Amino acid sequence: MSYGGLHSLSANKRKGVLLRSVKKAVGMFDLLDDGDRVIIAVSGGADSLVLLDILSEKSPWWARTVEFLPVFVDSGFGDDSENLDKLREFAEKRNMNLHIAVRREIAKMAIGDDRPQNPCFICSRLRRKALIETAVEFGANKIALGHHREDVLETFLLNAFFGRQIAAIRPNQSLFEGRFHLIRPLFLARESQIKGYAGAFAFPDLSSKCPLDGKTKRDYVKKLLNKLESENRGLKRDLFRALFHPKVDYLLGDYANRKKQK
Repeated sequence: MSYGGLHSLSANKRKGVLLRSVKKAVGMFDLLDDGDRVIIAVSGGADSLVLLDILSEKSPWWARTVEFLPVFVDSGFGDDSENLDKLREFAEKRNMNLHIAVRREIAKMAIGDDRPQNPCFICSRLRRKALIETAVEFGANKIALGHHREDVLETFLLNAFFGRQIAAIRPNQSLFEGRFHLIRPLFLARESQIKGYAGAFAFPDLSSKCPLDGKTKRDYVKKLLNKLESENRGLKRDLFRALFHPKVDYLLGDYANRKKQK
């Protein structure tokens, strides 16, 4: 599938397109401020590697007095030793030192014998907890995640289909009364832009392989969105725009408590 001629772009032009997208997100959502110390969550997949690469750029858009620290959460999904060496090298080439947060119990808690009904939620929550603990350790006030536009749409549909709520994810999310912020610099970027960027610069796939890959509700929703997009060009774009224009008066939140009383 072609997205606006992106396949014909050179590697440097791809970088320029993505830099502009990140610049817009940083300004639009107030993602970075002078004096920030920012954890970059690095999983080894294309999204996180591209995020690390983009933020390593000495761009005037965020080259204030912002300090970045890449962190990999070792969740216990197999032996990551070889990939970790490559991740360290990837970060060092960008003048950053990779920190490893060892939390190998996460895999067992998420997909072990007593696996909960929603292992992805458990895994995500525990990994985020590890990132916050690392932020405390290093005195960081923000955690940068590699979520892109399609992640936002998938989360929105997952919540509507399976979570019984109308909710997505925010580009700048305050935690613990503002002590920490989860920021998503790739929020406005399309997945195709990110994958194309990673391919153009020959980034390796260094992510841990989850045994549930391809079998989750998120995978189901992703396939559904792609099918709908193939049948209705521009559907993802319009659905994403719709999230910025909620008609709260036409939802049923006002009746929620009344329903519980009956």
